[in-house]
Amino acid sequence: MNEAIKKMRSKALAFGVLGTGATIAGYFIAGQQQFFQSWLIGFLYVFAFACGGMGFLMIHHLAPGKWSLVLQRLHEAATRTFPLILILFIPVIMGMNDLYPWINPSAHNDHVLEEVMHHKGMYLNVHDFFLRAAIYFVIWMAFAALLSRWSRQQDASRDTAEAEKLALKMRMLSGIGLVIFGLAVTFASFDWAMSVEPKWYSTVYGAMLMMAQGVATLSLFAIIAFKLASSDKQYGSVIGAQQYHDIGNMMFAFLVLFTYLGTGELIILWSGNLPEEIEHYIIRMKDPWTQLIVGLTLLHFTLPFLIMLWKSNKRNPRRLSWIAAWLLVTSLFVYFWYLLPPLRPEPPYFHWMDFTAPIGLFGLWLFVFLGSLSKRPLLPQKDPRFPAVVAQLAGKSSGSEAVVSHG
Repeated sequence: MNEAIKKMRSKALAFGVLGTGATIAGYFIAGQQQFFQSWLIGFLYVFAFACGGMGFLMIHHLAPGKWSLVLQRLHEAATRTFPLILILFIPVIMGMNDLYPWINPSAHNDHVLEEVMHHKGMYLNVHDFFLRAAIYFVIWMAFAALLSRWSRQQDASRDTAEAEKLALKMRMLSGIGLVIFGLAVTFASFDWAMSVEPKWYSTVYGAMLMMAQGVATLSLFAIIAFKLASSDKQYGSVIGAQQYHDIGNMMFAFLVLFTYLGTGELIILWSGNLPEEIEHYIIRMKDPWTQLIVGLTLLHFTLPFLIMLWKSNKRNPRRLSWIAAWLLVTSLFVYFWYLLPPLRPEPPYFHWMDFTAPIGLFGLWLFVFLGSLSKRPLLPQKDPRFPAVVAQLAGKSSGSEAVVSHG
């Protein structure tokens, strides 16, 4: 096993055990409602990496670009964590009564909610919630299994023709798969996140969560790629300044698009001033939620945006990894903004379990992810695009733009 993977995996397991253990202890200290609310935040945070990995893997197979080859194995390993995501989803099911007011609207003494559920009950009901969740996981795990299997067969291919045939199969599956995957993630975000606020609706909610998933996933993979390149000479010889620059550009693009969608929705809904829409923002106009959105605006968007305007910060792997670490942390607060205000309208507050749950589940997910990553070669050397990447870096190393040092 790669030495860097071994070190990261041991640290991930420690954080996973401590964080998850503290969260489980919190069940008995703070009560089940607090436990399930914090668990949902942690679940959606790690769910982002599995979804992000699958989305980027399909884009990688569809797009002719060569930069994403250095991340292909990371994407594939992320898709193979969906069985763990399914296990982590079980407490969400167990805590549905504490998370989703649409299950029993009369218990909330909310006549408006009862009226809304007369119209939304055909979609928001427990039976269909379970059925849709089963469909989502079947779709995700089936795509992950097929793409991973064909990639393994490509590694074992005996000639270029066989490798190109397998590349074509992965590209064709990714074409239709990206549409199906996007719909599944969109409806899952409606079911698991937006429905904590059943009186509200948003047509761009799924897109915004996918953008947030993209930011978090690219940030994590930028850090891991830097660590791998520092300890694996072969991997380090293939990932150069241009690849880091492309990863940084994608992080930048997803961050800007996420902010654009959120800001555009705010302007439209606020100007419309419709009761069923504006309540989403009214409940967030209390402390500490006002400080939270100011912090997100400044720390999750403005600061990284300004730093990544400089090309040199994206071409330097060490600087990019620090930017990525910052975005990885601030991405957690995006879920605080979307979930906590409707879950805790009176009184609004943060709880220590809101941090231990994401830390613990992230540690467990990272442990499984790194274990899966270690079972395959770090580079898809039989991919038809791989020789062009090596040739491109060899050409640059003889000029002024040598492969970046990872020491």
